[in-house]
Amino acid sequence: MPYSLDHRIRRSRSASLIVSLAIALSITLAPNVGQARVDSVTGPGVVSVESPDTLAKGTGGGTVLATPTYPTSLASFGLNARRPVGFVSGGAAEGRINYDRHRNSTGRHVNVPVVLMQAFTTGTPTPNGTGGSAAIVGDCEAIGATCPAGSRSVVVQVEDNSDSGAGTDEFRILYCTGPFALPPSGCSGPEGGTLRTGNIQVRPDAAAVGETIATAGAAGVFSTTPTFNGVELAGGIYGVGLRTGDGTTYGDLHAEFTGISIIGLYQIITVTGWITSATVVGGTVNFTGVATLDMGDGPPPVGGLSLAGTLTPTGITVNIAGSSIPTLPKTDGFSAVE
Repeated sequence: MPYSLDHRIRRSRSASLIVSLAIALSITLAPNVGQARVDSVTGPGVVSVESPDTLAKGTGGGTVLATPTYPTSLASFGLNARRPVGFVSGGAAEGRINYDRHRNSTGRHVNVPVVLMQAFTTGTPTPNGTGGSAAIVGDCEAIGATCPAGSRSVVVQVEDNSDSGAGTDEFRILYCTGPFALPPSGCSGPEGGTLRTGNIQVRPDAAAVGETIATAGAAGVFSTTPTFNGVELAGGIYGVGLRTGDGTTYGDLHAEFTGISIIGLYQIITVTGWITSATVVGGTVNFTGVATLDMGDGPPPVGGLSLAGTLTPTGITVNIAGSSIPTLPKTDGFSAVE
């Protein structure tokens, strides 16, 4: 079919609520969305109560529209942030930010280590840990970091407003000409907004020795034409943020696979998953959890399905309800296990 991958992955079937974020990180939250399983636990002005001394962990994976500059372009993200072991105060944090804007333009990749964080967490989180927000700073001058030209740091503002994530949680990224700091300086943006798909989790947890994180914001093209449920697959995008260690695992996965149906129609297969267990061997993460599958052909999504998969620096494999989607090789963006 005469479709480029860029054309396929930019044809979103969802709209995004555009919300502005001031450089000083003063934010206006989106209204609650009816399908969320819990109401917003933050509320207007949440950034004003964030503290560099709050014990917190943040994870997330999913997609947003890269508004306002690229309002029709998708972007995948993977996020991990936590306090270092032995943290007392002062804003120090560690982790990784991956961001991949799926558009043929300059400055569309971010792959940076996390160095600072200020956070807010609710005193009564839901069983899935919902409740809070964070401003997370990444260092563009670190060895191996990737950022738009001229950026010395980035700031990601996230909000964990519901267990369901999509339609209520928030992800925005700012590019800053000043070195990493809280508050940041010389920032432009923001880019992003309400999650189109995926989930953000901000938890009131302390760091644990021996934790491993995996993050990804990437896209890929199949070298052959594999099939899944009768759909000929061409490529896809994915975002992952998970953390495992100290006997606990939590994280989020979102993947979209584009292709052509058996009757010749363009189709997007969407998998959104909560990761609840994982094992790490070298640079490979094997994970399991629960997922929702949307075949993109009319019937409503099906939830509560078993999820299993493998994430490596070179691609992702997803098995849902016992059926495997062939391994999608990473041809764009970043994936890290550390």
